[in-house]
Amino acid sequence: MDEIEERSKSSLLVLTNQSIETSKESVEEPLVPTSTTWAEILLTLESGIAEPYALLLHEEALESAGLINTLYTDLEKSPVAKELILSPFTSELLDGNERQILSSLISIRPRSKNSLEVICKGHSNRSADLLSEMMIRTYNQLIQSETIESPLPLSLSEKFKKHQELQSQMEELKVKIQEETEGSPEESVEVMAIRSEIMQVEDEVNLHKNHLVKIEEIHQDKLDPMEYLHIPPIRDFGQVSQLGNILEQLKSMRLDQTLNKFTRDEVEKNILATSQDLEKQVVSAIDHLKKTVSELLLRKKDLQKTIFDHISDAKLALSQSGNIRRFKQIKILASNLHKDYEDETLKWIACKSSYTLYRTPE
Repeated sequence: MDEIEERSKSSLLVLTNQSIETSKESVEEPLVPTSTTWAEILLTLESGIAEPYALLLHEEALESAGLINTLYTDLEKSPVAKELILSPFTSELLDGNERQILSSLISIRPRSKNSLEVICKGHSNRSADLLSEMMIRTYNQLIQSETIESPLPLSLSEKFKKHQELQSQMEELKVKIQEETEGSPEESVEVMAIRSEIMQVEDEVNLHKNHLVKIEEIHQDKLDPMEYLHIPPIRDFGQVSQLGNILEQLKSMRLDQTLNKFTRDEVEKNILATSQDLEKQVVSAIDHLKKTVSELLLRKKDLQKTIFDHISDAKLALSQSGNIRRFKQIKILASNLHKDYEDETLKWIACKSSYTLYRTPE
């Protein structure tokens, strides 16, 4: 970024000599016109794999939102570079669309059987040159840092997201199916033990929910905040009980008519400080209580999924439950999609290890 900053400072001098009329025309015309007044720097992406899928995957990666977002983030870190590349195209009409503008300055077209041409456009040779340098650096970096969970090519990204959605649907159906089979006579000892644990979790959830209802009532009715201290999870949290006792003692001292002015002022200061500390503790206690309920609900769901795993395949095969039929259908879809995703990922891994992106010789 330091290098970009240095190059951009000198490049900005070119922009200052451009006329206002030219700037207006650049906004009114299409974002990336084919005018000869525009500068273009050509890059070549050459693939070592001759199969058509290689260039298709690279083209998707070059046009990906991940690449554009990374380029834009780098520009945000270098205001001078951002000014050089984007300022000729920004206006009130285009405000907030800088990523779209940046995307429109980059285009891809076939060059040969095993190569693509990447066109980096700019309002000047310096801006186009800077964009091309950033393009090469950023693409190579993203290729190296990319993970299986966040692939650059759009087709791979969509397949991964779809598989995640199917997995989520299956998890939800597992919970519903185990509820349908609850109490069946053929349940194993393990399943009965898990159901017993679920009941314990439900009891804890209900108890905490009652506490939260009481908290909401105190808040809605604008009762004395000290009422929160009568709720066990609040009272027993952190220093709540200790601070509550101190506050009560300070309030009792305030009633003493024999206190001199200095002592009375100190008591008032301590009451204010202790009240503020107590309020923070109560807020933390309520947040902790909500978090505990969320964790218990997640625990319950995990236990319900575990029960599903104990349901025999034979029972699932014979069942006429709509949820079980739906589960089996989604399971097949997820399995096929996962296989396709793995196959495509293997191809993409090969593509990433056999390519070069460089500036096209003039």
